Amino acid sequence: MFIEGKIKKYNSERGFGFIDVDGDHADVFFHIKDFPKTAGEPKIGEKLKFLIVEGNGKFKAANIVRLDLKTVSTNYPNHSDNGASDPKLMLKPTQSSKKGLAFTIVGLIIIAILAGLVFQKYQTFQQAKALKTAQLIEEQKRIVEQQREAVGELPEVKLSEKTEHALKAPSTPPVQTYNASPVTATQKFSCDGRQHCSQMRSLEEARWFVRNCPNTKMDGDNDGEPCENDSRWR
Repeated sequence: MFIEGKIKKYNSERGFGFIDVDGDHADVFFHIKDFPKTAGEPKIGEKLKFLIVEGNGKFKAANIVRLDLKTVSTNYPNHSDNGASDPKLMLKPTQSSKKGLAFTIVGLIIIAILAGLVFQKYQTFQQAKALKTAQLIEEQKRIVEQQREAVGELPEVKLSEKTEHALKAPSTPPVQTYNASPVTATQKFSCDGRQHCSQMRSLEEARWFVRNCPNTKMDGDNDGEPCENDSRWR
């Protein structure tokens, strides 16, 4: 037969506890293996419905049914070492979550305000820039009008026929011509210390050396004709 009771003690590290049965002074032992695994660990003061069975010479609760998962009693001290059944500790994660959400919302609001201020400042800058540009354009127009009034209408300039023809003609650079000057013997030959006919490359070169260079030994009879015995030119 099922009987009802409330959890009086529970040791989460060792996985067992005791149930206080109404009208009975003896507490009933239970183990976590016989406890339903839904809705988490057992809680102090939680109402249960169970059967009492005998095992290894001891009585214990079996076929445990959790009747009230939301009720937490404060009639018994919490002997759980990790404090998982303390209502105050159970509320802390929820409160922390609410605080975190509040900070997030406040941060988003601040970011939105700053973004709005920056955008407004940018719009003001663009408007001021456009206004300044318009003022400069108007000022330029005013200066041009004043110059026209001061100078008046300029007379039309009549160009000559040659000038108009030159303006219409395509502009091509003049072709430059160069007159090649004839190469003289002085440019071809130079006194470089040669003295003998065997060192000459032509009869013309030998004649130039005899006439223009000192210490030559190519005209033995001093008749002005060098290298008379050289078979290359005779």
